[in-house]
Amino acid sequence: MIDSSTRTRLDQHVIAAQARLYRAVAGGTFEITSQWARGFSGLQIPTFNIFLPLGHEGLTDESLADTSAFFFSRETVYAIELVHDRFPHGPDYLNERRYQPLPPQPAMFIAAPPQNVQLNPAVIVERVSTVPGLTALCALLHAVYDFPLADLIKLYSAAHLRDDLKNIIRHYLAFIDDKPVGVGTIICVNGAASVWNVCTLDEYRRQGVARTLMQRMLQDGAASDCALTMLYATPLAYHLFNKMGFDLFAQRQWFLPPELSYEEE
Repeated sequence: MIDSSTRTRLDQHVIAAQARLYRAVAGGTFEITSQWARGFSGLQIPTFNIFLPLGHEGLTDESLADTSAFFFSRETVYAIELVHDRFPHGPDYLNERRYQPLPPQPAMFIAAPPQNVQLNPAVIVERVSTVPGLTALCALLHAVYDFPLADLIKLYSAAHLRDDLKNIIRHYLAFIDDKPVGVGTIICVNGAASVWNVCTLDEYRRQGVARTLMQRMLQDGAASDCALTMLYATPLAYHLFNKMGFDLFAQRQWFLPPELSYEEE
């Protein structure tokens, strides 16, 4: 179980982390009120433009209409990001309004880096500190997730290497035989950390790449007084994180607005 003070720290951290990410994008914004937060990146991926209800007035027909108008005026697709235990009625509320749910993601946390983790000595983890490193990071994310490469380059821009951001948004590459095979990001802010987009190329899975990469990021976070760490897990990665000592504390889910249309492949 997570105590209330830890939960509050993580809730505050993840908003601050998202704000840093969105505001680092050229033209990006992240607004925060007492009732909602809204991130605009301008990228053509719904989950990279989000509306996050925080209070009761953040999830109403009026707020949803305002959100639709905001993103429509910018010709940008978007998603509603819902934390289930903050709004137990939220999924039904959005389903009734024909929002399309994506699979829920467990929110997990760990208080400190785990001990006695079995690492792969063949995996070399390096922190990204150059533009070519960012390019390799984007290429690997594109290969794994099939996100548009141009959008990834805009999201993970050279701004992340600036002095005011490089110790907050930290990217890492994992290599085997000098080939980048894994990637991950940790954001350290407000005395906590969050891990984002940990992935491994298909042919290198089940070789301890993600585990070795995770351990390096967690240790670096702890060394910066950000030992408390959270992440959003996919079903595929849940077992790995649970085995490393992460505990479940919440669940988030994205909902796509009904005005979005999709072509069948």
